Amino acid sequence: MLTRLAGALFALIATLALAQRVEDGFTRDPGPLDFVRGEGQEQAILQALTGDALVGVDPAGRMVPRLATRWEIQKDGSLRFRLRSDARFPDGTPLGIRDVLWTLRALQTDPSASPSRHAIVDGVQARVDHGELVLSSPKPPGRLLMELARVPIARQGHPDQGSGPFLLHREPGAWRLDRRDHFLHPSLPGLRFRLLGDSQAEYQALLKGWLSLGQPPARLLAAPPPAYRVLVQPKPYQLVVWSRAGVAPLQALERWRAEAFPPHLLGAGARPSRGLLPEALGFAPCAIQAPPQPLPKDRPLTLLYAAEDGPVEKLLMALRERARREGIQLDLVPVDQALLVARLQSGRFELACFIAAFEPDPWSVLEYMEPSGPMNFTGWKAPELAPLVARLRAPGEAAWNELQRLWARAPGALPLVDFQSILWVDRRLQATTGPLGLYLTTPGPASWTWTR
Repeated sequence: MLTRLAGALFALIATLALAQRVEDGFTRDPGPLDFVRGEGQEQAILQALTGDALVGVDPAGRMVPRLATRWEIQKDGSLRFRLRSDARFPDGTPLGIRDVLWTLRALQTDPSASPSRHAIVDGVQARVDHGELVLSSPKPPGRLLMELARVPIARQGHPDQGSGPFLLHREPGAWRLDRRDHFLHPSLPGLRFRLLGDSQAEYQALLKGWLSLGQPPARLLAAPPPAYRVLVQPKPYQLVVWSRAGVAPLQALERWRAEAFPPHLLGAGARPSRGLLPEALGFAPCAIQAPPQPLPKDRPLTLLYAAEDGPVEKLLMALRERARREGIQLDLVPVDQALLVARLQSGRFELACFIAAFEPDPWSVLEYMEPSGPMNFTGWKAPELAPLVARLRAPGEAAWNELQRLWARAPGALPLVDFQSILWVDRRLQATTGPLGLYLTTPGPASWTWTR
């Protein structure tokens, strides 16, 4: 009798533990866990849960300790880190500077390394000084520091092992993560990601209550089921128009964007932009500061966009109708995506539009402004930029406001639409998001809890 009761109690405890595991979904297979070669959003989530970076970014956008207990910017612009002593790999081996050096070198030299993380550490020189890690780079130290939050450290010679708060176990059609003894002290017993075919499959899984959180289709405006609450997560994506015709067309677009897009057209996953630089990256709305310039009505404006992008085409058609109300003819010209990129890079356009994806830190807006910036398609330049960039440090400081005002004098581009994720989250789950998203922000899921 006692044996049967003990067995029943064990089964009940196991069922309750399973119920407390956060259930989510992947629409793509992330592939094997690999801190050097792994790329993509799903892989980044697994790496953030199973690995630690030198530093983290908290929900307020502030730099916080992770593997490094402290750091300082030295007079020569290098970064000096003191590593913590209680970080461990799954077998109990301590994480040390040798693992950091190996990870950085692998990302720099492996021809199959993740392109996004290779770009972060490219040109970084690492050395050890009195038991501390010193990194130097051509990048401003504040920029490198924030970017390092997206570079989890692997074990030397083992790119599939990290020191993070959860341990990964592969299951048929799923990825299970179990809580580890970790310095972030995770509250959740674990997480589980099941492979879902597409966004519609994720939506059906949410309706059936199979997931603790998930993203319904972007254009769905319906309220979630009673068991879920809505969590809005800004994305560093914007629908942007670049102008080689000066600031006058951008001033007109700035007027039109506020009322050109009805809610049913945008859906739940987007809203009209309000400023010049992405609010998702911490920039307050700011209008164009140039003196008003009239827009000639005797000739049309030509706007290029990527062909076969139906959702963007519908938005631009609404914008064209808004322009017509002011007597402006806006000609929309669809072109092949590769041709559009070539036209942008060569400067052969009047107006051109596509969705810009920013890295999740404020430094990425410099791609608009720097002479070699990959989004500086208009040849924008200002003599004040270089000394201003040298003063940029932590997000939110005064120099960032000066940067936005400098851009606002004569911007080369204007965002039309900001994109966001609308997540349905189990009402019992206390989860918070931040500038790096739901999973990459520190402490991330390590701090999530169930209310009951």
